[in-house]
Amino acid sequence: MSYSLCEMGNTFNAIFDYQMKNQSIMLSKGMYDNFIDFDVGLPIDSPRLSSYHVQQLISEIGEVLDADKRWKNFRNDKYDKENKAEELADCFIVLMNICMYSGLGAKDVEKAITKKLNIVTDRIIDS
Repeated sequence: MSYSLCEMGNTFNAIFDYQMKNQSIMLSKGMYDNFIDFDVGLPIDSPRLSSYHVQQLISEIGEVLDADKRWKNFRNDKYDKENKAEELADCFIVLMNICMYSGLGAKDVEKAITKKLNIVTDRIIDS
């Protein structure tokens, strides 16, 4: 690989851009069965690829639950913290894919997250 995240930094924008490069490579290699023309660039509004990644997110969430079964009942103590962290990372990566195939860039998502966190904070303070 000719680029690495360490070289780019660990800001949200750098992480998002890094994943966008990964997706661009996948598109250029036809890894999505040529859903879209890879020359158009990302982010792009592609309902088919967005839907694909929403379905993938559901699968990843199942893997999070499998890594930590303590929710299931009082007798189940299966908990693999390292695997759970890895599966949660997969969820975040897939969420970035959903964003970029919904036409949203890092700044759009960062702005929406900040706005929502402020709304939640106000609700907590006001309750």
